[in-house]
Amino acid sequence: GAAVAAVYGDRIVYSRGFGVANVETGEAVRPEMVFRLGSTTKMFTAAAVVLLAEQGKLKLSDPIGTHIKGLTPNLARLTADQLLSHQSGILDEAPMFGSHDDEALKREVAGWTDTRFFAEPGQVYSYSNPGYWLAGLLAETVGAQPFADQVAKTVFEPLGMTRSTFRPTLAMTFPLAQGHDLVNNTPRIIRP
Repeated sequence: GAAVAAVYGDRIVYSRGFGVANVETGEAVRPEMVFRLGSTTKMFTAAAVVLLAEQGKLKLSDPIGTHIKGLTPNLARLTADQLLSHQSGILDEAPMFGSHDDEALKREVAGWTDTRFFAEPGQVYSYSNPGYWLAGLLAETVGAQPFADQVAKTVFEPLGMTRSTFRPTLAMTFPLAQGHDLVNNTPRIIRP
């Protein structure tokens, strides 16, 4: 399903839901529903990091170890530029579920070793979700607040995105379209 809106100036001139918000109940998508962010998370993470750079709080070309302590030397030498442009050399993975508390990013990255790398940084373009987790931790560390709050205050709020959040428990307070996946060729709700 999808919710579509057409905006002219500061007015919504068209909005409509298409498809199913919940395959198990048959609930239709409504325009006011929120959806999972998925990989669109990356553009908001990048915006948060670049805003910090514009404020002079970090340089995109400096090693991230300047700001994030406790990284292995190879992780510490990565730059925000390499992370945001998918040139970190970090392997990709995309687990659907994990911890969402304010310490989750720090806890996840703390266990990383150099086995995360498959290539030398800057040598190859390769999509990397974990590279963006590390960029999120950079935004969190430099911004001195949890990642969800950093993005909310610097990106969502200035844009008037009042129902966008990286906090799943907050998202659940709004009408919510469920994520779906095929299980044995049958659409099912994605559950943790």
